[in-house]
Amino acid sequence: MEHQNLDLGKDRDREITGIILAGGSGKRLMPLTADIPKPLVEIKPGYTIMDKQLIDMRNSGIKKVVALVKHKHEKIRERYGSSWNGLEILYVVDRGEQAGTWGAIRNAIISLNLKGSALIMNGDVVTDIPINEIIKKGGFTILGIPMVSSYGIIDVAGDKVSRFTEKPILPYYINGGVYFIDDIKELASYGETLHESQNSIEYHIFPLISQDSKLNVYKEDNIRDITWKAVDSIKDLEEVHNLYKNRTDKPWGYELLVAYTEHYLQKKLFIKKGHRTSMHYHDKKMETLHIVYGTVKLDLEGGKFEILKPGNSRTISPKEVHSIYALETCLIDESSTPYLDDTIRVKDFYAVRQ
Repeated sequence: MEHQNLDLGKDRDREITGIILAGGSGKRLMPLTADIPKPLVEIKPGYTIMDKQLIDMRNSGIKKVVALVKHKHEKIRERYGSSWNGLEILYVVDRGEQAGTWGAIRNAIISLNLKGSALIMNGDVVTDIPINEIIKKGGFTILGIPMVSSYGIIDVAGDKVSRFTEKPILPYYINGGVYFIDDIKELASYGETLHESQNSIEYHIFPLISQDSKLNVYKEDNIRDITWKAVDSIKDLEEVHNLYKNRTDKPWGYELLVAYTEHYLQKKLFIKKGHRTSMHYHDKKMETLHIVYGTVKLDLEGGKFEILKPGNSRTISPKEVHSIYALETCLIDESSTPYLDDTIRVKDFYAVRQ
């Protein structure tokens, strides 16, 4: 199988190994994880956390993924086998005591003789943040997510509350659980002097890289509008389930069905930076696109294009061939005539070819 890379610039031809830390037992998700590993928890019927991660990796140009597994690992192998949706899947099983995140990664580097670049994800992260943009940062890069308070914050003047703010964004960043490593052998070199008990990439490896001023960060400040969630508890999972009501993931982002009646159809289109919809047209449907945030390039037939910015609207007529390319991560309100499945693709930029 061959997958067409999309808009990765200098990274287009680079071989990047995807690595998923999929060994967690998910104790706080019991009883769901009694018989399945945490990455196989469904975020909507038939669609797991790991399904989304693998598809996102594939659509960012990655062709090979290593799953670092332990708890109920045979379930992961049963689902994905040695190849899945155009991806080669390899497995490294932790059969001893808890290896920790660095221990698991180190075992994979040694046992598979991994070289080159790697994109590493914690096995419980559900996010729409564009992986290709993290890759473009290069070097050692960690995803930084603004910390959102779990509680309402009060400002106090004397014995009076002067202001109340419900769950504000705090002036700190947390580890987003997605890492890009330009040279995995250089990463391994940082672990050479560590004791075997020092087995955490977060606690033992990243601080060393940070001390050398080599640890970059990709910050996603628009966290109110762009999904990022670590599914660590039943409450977290319920929040993700709510997000996925009427939502369908696409190679370029997602489509959210807002309203569908005999008179009109309304959707929200979320497109990640550097990604695009297929080149397509509608046989009967007329639609109006309104840009909520982000800048897009509307590609048309004959090499023509239009730039649409926040607040701009554009009506697409039936038979008009077009593709929406996100110059920035964007949200689009789409209002149209009620033809739900009226899409004819001229070119699919994400097609997996046999």
